Amino acid sequence: MARWRDIGGPVGLFPTGPRNAITDVAGVLVGHAQAASGEATGVTVVAPPELPARAGTSTVNGVGELTKKLEIDEWGIIQTPVYLCGTHAVGTVYHAAVLAAGGSPDRTIIPVVGECDDSDMGDSRTVVVGDVDTALAALAEEVPEGSVGGGTGMTCFDFAGGIGTASRVVGGHTVGVLLMCNFGDRERLTVGGLRFDPAPGPAPPEGSCIAVCATDAPLSALQLRRLSLRPLLGLARAGSYASNGSGEIGLAFTVARGQDHPLDAMSELFAAAYEAAEEAVYNCLVAASPGTRRDGRPHEAFPAHLVSRD
Repeated sequence: MARWRDIGGPVGLFPTGPRNAITDVAGVLVGHAQAASGEATGVTVVAPPELPARAGTSTVNGVGELTKKLEIDEWGIIQTPVYLCGTHAVGTVYHAAVLAAGGSPDRTIIPVVGECDDSDMGDSRTVVVGDVDTALAALAEEVPEGSVGGGTGMTCFDFAGGIGTASRVVGGHTVGVLLMCNFGDRERLTVGGLRFDPAPGPAPPEGSCIAVCATDAPLSALQLRRLSLRPLLGLARAGSYASNGSGEIGLAFTVARGQDHPLDAMSELFAAAYEAAEEAVYNCLVAASPGTRRDGRPHEAFPAHLVSRD
């Protein structure tokens, strides 16, 4: 499948990792599952190589949900993989994640579950525990993008949206970003030098984006909280203004065990996350598949054929 660089060229200044994906960070894996019901919805899992992992979160606009956020802010760790799904699947995915992590009356687990509203395309209430198990079983280094997993049924700049990923290598460290893209007004998208008129028909629900950022830099929880904001700034580069009804929520974690990255060396990591997020949006747009909305209107794919590298 073509990616943005194949048609639009590089984004930003830094080199990418070998896959140009969040899995360029050593040990990080991603798995997707579609709802067994056949509905246009699913589950995506981003798994660090070891748990607990140090983490931090940030929010640009908070009309959305990321479970465990309060505890991450307090303790600076995650104890489960990061699960992504449609809004009405949060409870089911949370329950399945507790089971997968070995939660019991003797071991309390608060999983990390992020959501975006896919109600324009599907009914995420159809997700079941087995779909989460399937996503966990599918964890791998290769990351399918677009209308897959938790990104199925999402809308990005009024085109088909979903999952996008990218990475950057800077200062001997790798920064990878994975987005669940469900945001943006078509007329504000200026990618590839293109300009678009507003999408016809009623506007979809104001979306959201969950941004997961991984790195092998040995960052503290405070540094990770700061890093988690930078992919959300990359969304602005693509055309997001964090609309009133949208949730732009970031989470960053490190696979490193130490906490000795110099405070005055953070700027390159910030720029890497910013660049990777912008490209992840474009990768999502290029990969996402057209479909039919629940009201019968077409869910158009981004017109990648209009992009020229000249």
